[in-house]
Amino acid sequence: MSDIRELREKIKPNKSDSGDGKSISSIVVAVQMIVSHCKKLKYRKKIVLVTNGLGTIDNDELDQIAGKIKEENIDLVILGVDFDDPEYGVKEEDKDPQKGKNECLLRDLAEGCDGVYGTLEQAVAEMDIPRVKQVRPTPTFKGFLQLGNPEEYDTAARIPVERYFRTYTARAPPASSFALRSDIAPGPDEGEPSTAALTDNEPDGEGGKLTNVRPLRSYQISDESAPGGKVDVEREELAKGYEYGRTAVHISDTDLNITTLETLAAMELVGFVQSAQYDRYLHMSNASVIIAQRANDKAALALSSFIHALFELDSYAVARLVPKENKPPLMVLLAPSIEPDYECLLEVQLPFAEDVRAYHFPPLDKVFTVSGKVMTEHRNLPNDNLVDAMSKYVDSMELVEKDENGYALRYMEIPRLTKSGSL
Repeated sequence: MSDIRELREKIKPNKSDSGDGKSISSIVVAVQMIVSHCKKLKYRKKIVLVTNGLGTIDNDELDQIAGKIKEENIDLVILGVDFDDPEYGVKEEDKDPQKGKNECLLRDLAEGCDGVYGTLEQAVAEMDIPRVKQVRPTPTFKGFLQLGNPEEYDTAARIPVERYFRTYTARAPPASSFALRSDIAPGPDEGEPSTAALTDNEPDGEGGKLTNVRPLRSYQISDESAPGGKVDVEREELAKGYEYGRTAVHISDTDLNITTLETLAAMELVGFVQSAQYDRYLHMSNASVIIAQRANDKAALALSSFIHALFELDSYAVARLVPKENKPPLMVLLAPSIEPDYECLLEVQLPFAEDVRAYHFPPLDKVFTVSGKVMTEHRNLPNDNLVDAMSKYVDSMELVEKDENGYALRYMEIPRLTKSGSL
């Protein structure tokens, strides 16, 4: 944001309506700056000219300028205030003849370099339309979808496939460059290695409210004999451990190397299951798509046959996936997906039988703030009236009548359901 504010102060629009042809001069200067900075490197080069079209424009060198813009592969966008655009339905009444002539010259310049020419009203309206950025997909696995071991059996089937993300969590970039001075945390909790330290030699943000931060990581353990009940430890003194239930199991580097499973990258089919017997809550990851190897018609035909077989039998396939060599294997589910012009396998990760997932939920009777303060009165917590009403509601569902001392008098009879022989 500071760069944008600085740019706003440096860029000043030209308010002169005299015939000095500054719109064309500004394009020439912009081309020179881009050429001197970018040279022959790969950049996305773009010039945007916003003008009212007044003044006199010299058209002697427009062809040379358009040729230079096209040669340097620069995108030129010309936006005019109240420029006539029949396609968009904009036409200025009582237009200055000189402005009409300039519009024709600027339109010819944009068309000569394969640029974009339009009225400013259309540009403002299109700002409300979101632009979807097309990204090049990166495969997360390239290998074989195989049934059987091809090294032991000649009848083993192998299909060259590729794996891409189907759904992926898109997170907003965190605002970690600046922080408010009043929001500096007092210190890390036990076992949580994270703090933020201010840098005194870096410039503050707008009005001194924002300041740059740098990460500072520290580790602490409980020690009753130390001041404050905690003592700092170095990272080299830490040991790796794995959580098993409520117990931390320590494994040394030597033992860890022994237990490392040597695997080869592959996707091996291990079984099939009916779609009605699979529950969707077993999904453990984002969804991916499995497609045939690109430019391989034989693989595409084989994978299509496998997809249609699963679809006709209303079944899913269970496979053992190793994305890369010496990576731990994953159990995945493969489901057929058939569209009018697209076929693929949808893949999600399955849990192992020994998987233990710990989920922590916030307490129902208190709220913890960011600074660690405990609040017992909050808009998300029930007050005394709600607690009393819920207590009476639960008591009203009691099936036992009690006296004043709380002793049971009699139990309510539950009517038995009998089957009638006549309808």
